[in-house]
Amino acid sequence: MNYSIRFVTTPEDMAKCHDVRYKVFSDEQGYDRDVEVDEIDSECLHWLAVDQDDQGVGTARLYKYKPTVGKVGRVAVLMTTRGSGLGRLLMEAIEKYANENMKLETLALSSQCPRSGFYEKLGYVAQGEIYLDEGQPHIYMVKALSQKSS
Repeated sequence: MNYSIRFVTTPEDMAKCHDVRYKVFSDEQGYDRDVEVDEIDSECLHWLAVDQDDQGVGTARLYKYKPTVGKVGRVAVLMTTRGSGLGRLLMEAIEKYANENMKLETLALSSQCPRSGFYEKLGYVAQGEIYLDEGQPHIYMVKALSQKSS
């Protein structure tokens, strides 16, 4: 199956991102639906992965966490498309954007512990101790971005 990833610029695409997140985090994983769209969501940059029928199948977001650190979050891929490489493609799209358009040195994220291996394969390194987020164990992870030469 063919997928495409695009930067979100329309309310329709944002709704598709939220739909994917609700299905993955609330319906599948049991997180509170009422806090899925949080206070920083409108300040974030969002990416949407769609199938050939333009249905949302994956999403992720990025925001400037500190002057040189971007925080990746809400990375979600529908169960039916997991294992297809779509999560990697979403992360690569975010990294490419961060390298080309933002003055960031590092990307950080909060990984659910069972998913940390996925991020390790992409070059992220765990830092600190495991902590609970909505009752689920998470670990903070970081990755240094390759700097463009000027």
